[in-house]
Amino acid sequence: MLIFTICALLLFQSYNSNKTGRILNPLIQVVSFPNDPCTGSSTSLLGTCFSPPECNAKTGSLADGKCASGFGVCCVVRVNGCGGSIINNNTHLENTGYPDKYTEANTCTYNLDKISPDICFIRLDFVNFVLDGPVSAVSPNWDCSNDKLVFTTPSSRAPPEICGYNTDQHLYLDASYQLQVSPVMVITTTGTAFERTWQIRVDQIKCGTLYTPPHGCIQYQHGVSGRFRSFNFGLDNDYHHLNKQDYAICFRRELGYCIISYTAADDEGDSFYLSGHPNNPSTNAKAGETGCVADFITIPRGTNGGAGASCANSGATADNLGRFCGRRLSCAKDSDVNAIVYSDVVPFQIHVELNEAEPITQPAANNKNRGFSVDYRQLLC
Repeated sequence: MLIFTICALLLFQSYNSNKTGRILNPLIQVVSFPNDPCTGSSTSLLGTCFSPPECNAKTGSLADGKCASGFGVCCVVRVNGCGGSIINNNTHLENTGYPDKYTEANTCTYNLDKISPDICFIRLDFVNFVLDGPVSAVSPNWDCSNDKLVFTTPSSRAPPEICGYNTDQHLYLDASYQLQVSPVMVITTTGTAFERTWQIRVDQIKCGTLYTPPHGCIQYQHGVSGRFRSFNFGLDNDYHHLNKQDYAICFRRELGYCIISYTAADDEGDSFYLSGHPNNPSTNAKAGETGCVADFITIPRGTNGGAGASCANSGATADNLGRFCGRRLSCAKDSDVNAIVYSDVVPFQIHVELNEAEPITQPAANNKNRGFSVDYRQLLC
């Protein structure tokens, strides 16, 4: 919104608001504009459009390009260092010396201070996140024994600890609505040989918005279609999923859509690889409670039914299953190819359960347990 009024006084003034930036000068008395998201011209990071004085007042801020027809600046906020308190919305946490690698053994505690009591969730976007991965030589196997990211949420269950390669992942933390407490995240690094790096964007989410997740979901996917992955899915088949994972991934149901479908990604190698029994390598699809007793994802009322549905080896098809595991995602037991799995249960969500009984070795290319990379698509009613 632009408001133009001639004024004889020479005055430059700004004020803090979560809705508008404001500038006064002799030719344009008031210029108001919304504090919309913007992309920094040099950093390519997500920022917020503020007036120059508003941006300068924020700790760690960078005026990274223009916005609001040149009246505002794209204000990118970064906190560089091992630990600290986050007091601004849309702040990027970075390891000391970022983008240089971090090789110190340390404990970095970040207090994610809420900007107001009515914040419901903290969203973390892992713009760049590489810690030392899970360890297979100690018990429990594939545990985050070296490096780890651990969360504390005072009024609810915290997400599981994570480590390894998680660039482009995201998760939500419960922010204890209306309480004077805030979540905390701690990055612990062990040893000085591994080259780590992290840049995490921290956004504060109010209740009741279109992007507010249901309680109990640590990931929330928007849009008719997209892709989600297990933590430490990595870049190739040599990565291994983390153990002791127990969480829900939720999907915002878009207007006019009643069914959701899932299929393993076809461009990421072994894109679905979860053990059925830790000591009995699975080379084909497994489903159901008897087929998946260890590591699995739960797709409520998962079935091969629905328009355009197909399920390999139809003679072995089992409808309306919940748990899915093995080396292929399919509702057909022992299938050696992936298939489409549909669910008509709303709200749309899946549950991930990965135990800690993981094998130390990876015999004969089996039981690598990379995890999952799955494409979802919502279908019209």
